[in-house]
Amino acid sequence: MKLKALLEAILAGFVVAAFSYHVLITQSTYAALAISHKMPEAWFSSLLTWYAAFVVIGVSLIIGGVACWMVYRYAAKGGAETRGKAN
Repeated sequence: MKLKALLEAILAGFVVAAFSYHVLITQSTYAALAISHKMPEAWFSSLLTWYAAFVVIGVSLIIGGVACWMVYRYAAKGGAETRGKAN
């Protein structure tokens, strides 16, 4: 394994996961609060924002993992070193 490619991929995956969490958490919280206000007597009403947060964390981790894998594949092939050079 190339250490530089691995570190680049991990950093890219972390950045993408953090950005996707930041984008998704607000809207999912609003949706969870709207559902809990429509159904205040439901057994899951008080925990709905936690469920939404866990779903957003999971989706963000998946998105970050896919981004990490894609960046690693590109960097491990040497795409970053050969980009822009004439053949």
